[in-house]
Amino acid sequence: GKTTLLLILAGLAPRLTGGTLAGAVSVQGRVGMVFQEPEGQLFNPTVEMEIAWGLENLAVPRAAMVERIDWALETCGLAHLRHRAPGTLSGGEQKRTLLAATLAMRPDILLLDEPVSSLDPLGRAEVLRAIDDLRTRTDVTVIMAENDADSVADFAGRVLALHGGGIAREGAPREIFIDTGWLDGIGAPVPPAARLARALGRDDFVTYQGALAALKA
Repeated sequence: GKTTLLLILAGLAPRLTGGTLAGAVSVQGRVGMVFQEPEGQLFNPTVEMEIAWGLENLAVPRAAMVERIDWALETCGLAHLRHRAPGTLSGGEQKRTLLAATLAMRPDILLLDEPVSSLDPLGRAEVLRAIDDLRTRTDVTVIMAENDADSVADFAGRVLALHGGGIAREGAPREIFIDTGWLDGIGAPVPPAARLARALGRDDFVTYQGALAALKA
């Protein structure tokens, strides 16, 4: 359901996926989407050319294109990899390349489908750090569909839990994840720190950093 929701927001479903859409979807601004598997989205000889490809399709003037490529490489921590072939990169580097290529097209809304899935801890940290930097360096709205509860609890400003074909609950990460019994009941992932909080009879943290701060107090 998470991927379908993103595809609807991107205007790709049901137009390209089939099915029937009931209701209405309103999106304010231009949307860019990064899909879950990077291998099928990277097809240019170098990282730099991968970022340029979308800009060429938008007919961005060359001077502006160079500026945007440099900015995207810097924003996603890829400047030292600009001449590398995407196929030689790690999983985290490939996902950051996709982020850079999408950001260079200047979307107002960035849709990320499981951005840290199948990554090792280093790759996961690289991608989350790049996404977090976007919040301080740009005004793009990030919508992330993710099964990794730790990543969501650490990153999100607002969480929507989907169940039964709709939004079952929404709120701040602590409001959603502290109710571990309800999440278990619908089969949703729970951050380990939230389970620790409930085991200790507390409700003031759901992340590791939050646990460290709360338990030191």
